[in-house]
Amino acid sequence: MPKSKVLNPQKILTMKNSILLFAAGLILTTTSCVKRDRYYNHAPKLVPYTFIDDFDNNRNDWQFADGSNLAYGIISNGTFKIDYNDNLHEAYYVSKSIQLNIFNDFTLSTRIGSNKNMGLLFGYNGNNGAYGYSFTIDYNGYFALYDEGGNGYGADISAIVPRTKLGFVKINGDWNDIRIEQRNNSWIGYINGNRVFNVPVQNLKGASVGFVVEANTQGEADYIQADWYE
Repeated sequence: MPKSKVLNPQKILTMKNSILLFAAGLILTTTSCVKRDRYYNHAPKLVPYTFIDDFDNNRNDWQFADGSNLAYGIISNGTFKIDYNDNLHEAYYVSKSIQLNIFNDFTLSTRIGSNKNMGLLFGYNGNNGAYGYSFTIDYNGYFALYDEGGNGYGADISAIVPRTKLGFVKINGDWNDIRIEQRNNSWIGYINGNRVFNVPVQNLKGASVGFVVEANTQGEADYIQADWYE
């Protein structure tokens, strides 16, 4: 009668351990793959939104007449013209709520020129007294970033980026393209494609965009655009 082969007990234990280790590794690999697939399939997708007005018409109702403050806004020949002919107040604000997502990255841009001082306005909210922030350029080519007051840091206008002059900023009221981006925890400003500041994000209380003009200013905007994600 042929003899059966008897395996050494130590060898049996070694084989069992190898099988268990292989099985455990297979389970871990399979489980890990499933988790990655689930995360990928259910990851939230941000949807891009854009608001743009080329001022070819008054479809967004920018035009206004405020005789008591000697302030007027009219759209003609493809631009939005704002006249503030009084000096009773430091500035005049024209803003539209566009439901901008202020809690995510966004980009705001415009092309402006004036005979004194004009800026891109964002975060204005007339319901809670927040005047928002302005990125301005004056007739002589000085730019600045202002807290217009009521945003949680006090009621007065204060400079976040003080008046600065750089060679690529056009003077004499000529067109300047300005852009401000909210990226992570920073506001980054550009003029004519050149970066001019990078400052920490400030408190925003409004989801609007528009313009601000200083007293006794005739300003003009060629377009305004906002890009953001929901």
